[in-house]
Amino acid sequence: MINQQLSIVVPFYNPPYRAFKTCLEGLHKLDPLEVILVDDCSSDEHVIALAKQSGFMYLKTPFQSGHDGLPFNMGLQHAKGTYVCKVDADDLLLELPSDMSYNIHLARMNRSVDPTNVTLEELILAPRSIHNGAVIKTDLARQLPFAHDGAIFNDVITLLRLLYRKEHFSVHPTINYIYNDIPNSVQTSKPRHYHRLRNVQTVARFCQLENIPPEQSEYFLNLAMLNFRYGANARNMLKKYISIERKA
Repeated sequence: MINQQLSIVVPFYNPPYRAFKTCLEGLHKLDPLEVILVDDCSSDEHVIALAKQSGFMYLKTPFQSGHDGLPFNMGLQHAKGTYVCKVDADDLLLELPSDMSYNIHLARMNRSVDPTNVTLEELILAPRSIHNGAVIKTDLARQLPFAHDGAIFNDVITLLRLLYRKEHFSVHPTINYIYNDIPNSVQTSKPRHYHRLRNVQTVARFCQLENIPPEQSEYFLNLAMLNFRYGANARNMLKKYISIERKA
Protein backbone atom coordinates (compact mmCIF):
# COMPACT_ATOMS: atom_id res chain seq x y z
CA MET A 1 0.00 0.00 0.00
CA ILE A 2 1.40 3.38 -1.04
CA ASN A 3 -0.02 5.19 1.98
CA GLN A 4 2.22 3.20 4.32
CA GLN A 5 5.27 4.22 2.28
CA LEU A 6 4.30 7.89 2.03
CA SER A 7 5.41 11.03 3.85
CA ILE A 8 3.12 14.03 3.34
CA VAL A 9 4.66 17.49 3.87
CA VAL A 10 2.39 20.45 4.60
CA PRO A 11 4.15 23.85 4.70
CA PHE A 12 1.98 26.53 6.30
CA TYR A 13 1.82 30.14 7.38
CA ASN A 14 -1.41 31.45 8.93
CA PRO A 15 -3.77 29.48 6.67
CA PRO A 16 -7.53 30.03 7.12
CA TYR A 17 -8.42 27.99 10.20
CA ARG A 18 -11.41 26.16 8.75
CA ALA A 19 -9.57 25.22 5.52
CA PHE A 20 -6.53 24.04 7.51
CA LYS A 21 -8.75 21.91 9.77
CA THR A 22 -10.42 20.32 6.74
CA CYS A 23 -6.99 19.67 5.18
CA LEU A 24 -5.74 17.88 8.31
CA GLU A 25 -8.93 15.85 8.69
CA GLY A 26 -8.54 14.67 5.11
CA LEU A 27 -4.94 13.60 5.71
CA HIS A 28 -5.99 11.59 8.78
CA LYS A 29 -8.43 9.66 6.58
CA LEU A 30 -5.65 8.79 4.12
CA ASP A 31 -3.58 7.28 6.95
CA PRO A 32 -0.09 7.80 5.44
CA LEU A 33 3.15 6.70 7.08
CA GLU A 34 3.56 10.24 8.41
CA VAL A 35 2.40 13.81 7.95
CA ILE A 36 4.94 16.56 8.58
CA LEU A 37 3.54 20.01 9.30
CA VAL A 38 6.15 22.74 8.83
CA ASP A 39 5.25 26.12 10.29
CA ASP A 40 6.86 29.15 8.61
CA CYS A 41 6.60 31.09 11.92
CA SER A 42 2.84 31.61 11.92
CA SER A 43 1.38 34.28 14.21
CA ASP A 44 -2.15 32.82 14.45
CA GLU A 45 -2.22 31.00 17.79
CA HIS A 46 -5.36 29.06 16.86
CA VAL A 47 -3.69 27.70 13.73
CA ILE A 48 -0.53 26.82 15.66
CA ALA A 49 -2.54 25.02 18.33
CA LEU A 50 -4.45 23.10 15.67
CA ALA A 51 -1.18 21.92 14.10
CA LYS A 52 0.37 20.91 17.42
CA GLN A 53 -2.73 19.02 18.53
CA SER A 54 -3.23 17.25 15.20
CA GLY A 55 -1.20 14.18 16.11
CA PHE A 56 1.15 14.87 13.21
CA MET A 57 4.83 15.86 13.37
CA TYR A 58 5.21 19.60 13.93
CA LEU A 59 8.31 21.50 12.79
CA LYS A 60 9.01 25.22 12.71
CA THR A 61 11.35 27.16 10.46
CA PRO A 62 14.10 29.19 12.21
CA PHE A 63 12.69 32.39 10.68
CA GLN A 64 9.74 33.44 8.56
CA SER A 65 10.82 32.86 4.97
CA GLY A 66 7.65 34.14 3.31
CA HIS A 67 7.30 31.24 0.87
CA ASP A 68 7.04 27.45 0.85
CA GLY A 69 10.63 26.67 -0.20
CA LEU A 70 12.29 26.54 3.22
CA PRO A 71 9.45 24.76 5.06
CA PHE A 72 8.99 22.19 2.31
CA ASN A 73 12.71 21.40 2.20
CA MET A 74 12.75 20.99 5.99
CA GLY A 75 9.90 18.51 5.78
CA LEU A 76 11.54 16.73 2.86
CA GLN A 77 14.75 16.21 4.83
CA HIS A 78 12.81 14.72 7.76
CA ALA A 79 10.70 12.43 5.56
CA LYS A 80 11.06 8.72 6.29
CA GLY A 81 8.80 7.45 3.50
CA THR A 82 9.90 5.97 0.19
CA TYR A 83 7.63 8.56 -1.44
CA VAL A 84 6.80 12.15 -0.56
CA CYS A 85 3.80 14.35 -1.34
CA LYS A 86 3.38 18.12 -0.84
CA VAL A 87 -0.05 19.41 0.15
CA ASP A 88 -0.92 23.07 0.65
CA ALA A 89 -2.42 23.85 4.06
CA ASP A 90 -5.65 25.26 2.60
CA ASP A 91 -6.24 22.47 0.07
CA LEU A 92 -7.66 18.96 0.35
CA LEU A 93 -6.09 15.69 -0.82
CA LEU A 94 -8.85 13.15 -1.35
CA GLU A 95 -7.12 10.01 -2.54
CA LEU A 96 -3.72 8.41 -3.09
CA PRO A 97 -2.59 6.13 -5.92
CA SER A 98 -3.09 2.41 -5.34
CA ASP A 99 0.37 1.70 -6.76
CA MET A 100 3.30 3.49 -8.40
CA SER A 101 4.11 2.60 -12.00
CA TYR A 102 6.76 5.33 -12.18
CA ASN A 103 8.71 7.56 -9.80
CA ILE A 104 6.04 10.27 -10.17
CA HIS A 105 2.26 10.18 -9.89
CA LEU A 106 0.53 13.50 -10.57
CA ALA A 107 -2.71 14.47 -8.88
CA ARG A 108 -5.75 15.46 -10.91
CA MET A 109 -6.93 18.85 -9.63
CA ASN A 110 -10.39 20.34 -9.65
CA ARG A 111 -9.20 23.66 -11.12
CA SER A 112 -6.40 22.76 -13.49
CA VAL A 113 -6.00 21.36 -16.99
CA ASP A 114 -5.62 17.58 -17.11
CA PRO A 115 -1.83 16.99 -16.79
CA THR A 116 -1.84 13.63 -18.62
CA ASN A 117 -0.21 14.98 -21.77
CA VAL A 118 1.76 17.86 -20.27
CA THR A 119 5.06 18.60 -22.01
CA LEU A 120 8.01 20.78 -21.10
CA GLU A 121 7.10 23.39 -23.72
CA GLU A 122 3.42 23.42 -22.78
CA LEU A 123 4.21 23.94 -19.08
CA ILE A 124 6.40 26.94 -19.93
CA LEU A 125 3.67 28.41 -22.14
CA ALA A 126 0.94 27.81 -19.54
CA PRO A 127 2.55 27.39 -16.09
CA ARG A 128 0.30 25.89 -13.43
CA SER A 129 0.56 24.24 -10.07
CA ILE A 130 0.63 20.51 -10.74
CA HIS A 131 3.27 19.67 -8.13
CA ASN A 132 0.79 19.82 -5.25
CA GLY A 133 -0.62 16.38 -4.51
CA ALA A 134 2.03 14.72 -6.67
CA VAL A 135 3.55 11.58 -5.17
CA ILE A 136 7.28 11.52 -5.94
CA LYS A 137 10.06 9.12 -5.02
CA THR A 138 11.73 10.76 -2.02
CA ASP A 139 15.28 10.27 -3.30
CA LEU A 140 14.31 11.96 -6.56
CA ALA A 141 12.58 14.85 -4.77
CA ARG A 142 15.70 15.47 -2.69
CA GLN A 143 17.72 15.94 -5.87
CA LEU A 144 15.45 18.89 -6.74
CA PRO A 145 14.93 20.92 -3.54
CA PHE A 146 12.81 24.05 -3.63
CA ALA A 147 14.54 27.44 -3.90
CA HIS A 148 14.64 29.56 -0.76
CA ASP A 149 13.11 32.63 -2.36
CA GLY A 150 9.82 33.78 -3.80
CA ALA A 151 11.09 35.01 -7.16
CA ILE A 152 10.19 31.80 -8.98
CA PHE A 153 7.43 29.19 -9.10
CA ASN A 154 9.01 26.37 -7.08
CA ASP A 155 6.35 23.84 -8.04
CA VAL A 156 6.66 24.65 -11.75
CA ILE A 157 10.45 24.54 -11.82
CA THR A 158 10.46 21.10 -10.18
CA LEU A 159 8.17 19.72 -12.88
CA LEU A 160 10.18 21.43 -15.63
CA ARG A 161 13.34 19.76 -14.36
CA LEU A 162 11.65 16.36 -14.13
CA LEU A 163 10.24 16.66 -17.65
CA TYR A 164 13.61 17.81 -19.01
CA ARG A 165 15.19 14.72 -17.46
CA LYS A 166 12.64 12.56 -19.30
CA GLU A 167 11.08 11.24 -16.09
CA HIS A 168 7.89 9.30 -16.81
CA PHE A 169 4.78 9.86 -14.74
CA SER A 170 1.27 8.58 -14.21
CA VAL A 171 -1.82 10.69 -13.49
CA HIS A 172 -4.64 9.98 -11.06
CA PRO A 173 -7.73 8.71 -12.90
CA THR A 174 -10.18 10.97 -11.05
CA ILE A 175 -10.05 14.36 -9.31
CA ASN A 176 -8.22 13.75 -6.05
CA TYR A 177 -6.91 17.20 -5.13
CA ILE A 178 -9.16 20.13 -4.28
CA TYR A 179 -7.42 23.46 -4.82
CA ASN A 180 -9.09 26.27 -2.88
CA ASP A 181 -9.06 29.84 -4.17
CA ILE A 182 -8.17 31.85 -1.07
CA PRO A 183 -8.86 35.63 -1.14
CA ASN A 184 -5.81 37.91 -0.80
CA SER A 185 -3.33 35.14 -1.58
CA VAL A 186 -0.27 35.93 -3.70
CA GLN A 187 -1.93 34.16 -6.60
CA THR A 188 -5.11 36.25 -6.47
CA SER A 189 -3.80 39.60 -5.20
CA LYS A 190 -0.98 40.22 -7.71
CA PRO A 191 -1.49 41.53 -11.29
CA ARG A 192 -1.09 39.20 -14.24
CA HIS A 193 2.21 40.68 -15.42
CA TYR A 194 3.70 39.91 -11.97
CA HIS A 195 3.03 36.20 -12.42
CA ARG A 196 4.18 36.24 -16.05
CA LEU A 197 7.48 37.87 -15.10
CA ARG A 198 7.85 35.28 -12.37
CA ASN A 199 7.45 32.58 -15.00
CA VAL A 200 10.27 34.12 -17.07
CA GLN A 201 12.48 34.06 -13.96
CA THR A 202 11.44 30.47 -13.31
CA VAL A 203 12.46 29.37 -16.80
CA ALA A 204 15.77 31.24 -16.55
CA ARG A 205 16.55 29.52 -13.23
CA PHE A 206 15.53 26.15 -14.71
CA CYS A 207 18.01 26.65 -17.56
CA GLN A 208 20.77 27.54 -15.09
CA LEU A 209 20.10 24.60 -12.76
CA GLU A 210 20.01 22.07 -15.58
CA ASN A 211 23.03 23.62 -17.39
CA ILE A 212 21.01 23.87 -20.59
CA PRO A 213 23.05 24.96 -23.66
CA PRO A 214 22.63 28.60 -24.82
CA GLU A 215 20.60 27.89 -27.97
CA GLN A 216 18.14 25.65 -26.14
CA SER A 217 17.95 28.13 -23.24
CA GLU A 218 17.05 30.86 -25.72
CA TYR A 219 14.31 28.65 -27.13
CA PHE A 220 12.80 28.04 -23.68
CA LEU A 221 13.06 31.71 -22.73
CA ASN A 222 11.35 32.73 -25.97
CA LEU A 223 8.48 30.41 -25.00
CA ALA A 224 8.33 32.12 -21.60
CA MET A 225 8.12 35.48 -23.37
CA LEU A 226 5.17 34.19 -25.40
CA ASN A 227 3.46 33.50 -22.08
CA PHE A 228 4.39 37.00 -20.89
CA ARG A 229 2.77 38.53 -23.96
CA TYR A 230 -0.24 36.29 -24.43
CA GLY A 231 -0.84 34.42 -21.17
CA ALA A 232 -2.57 31.04 -21.46
CA ASN A 233 -3.33 31.80 -25.13
CA ALA A 234 0.38 31.24 -25.78
CA ARG A 235 -0.34 27.50 -25.90
CA ASN A 236 -2.19 27.98 -29.16
CA MET A 237 0.90 29.60 -30.68
CA LEU A 238 3.36 26.76 -30.00
CA LYS A 239 3.06 25.05 -33.42
CA LYS A 240 3.29 28.40 -35.20
CA TYR A 241 6.37 29.40 -33.19
CA ILE A 242 8.14 26.07 -33.83
CA SER A 243 7.39 26.43 -37.55
CA ILE A 244 8.95 29.90 -37.59
CA GLU A 245 12.02 28.64 -35.69
CA ARG A 246 12.56 25.84 -38.21
CA LYS A 247 12.41 28.28 -41.13
CA ALA A 248 14.86 30.70 -39.49
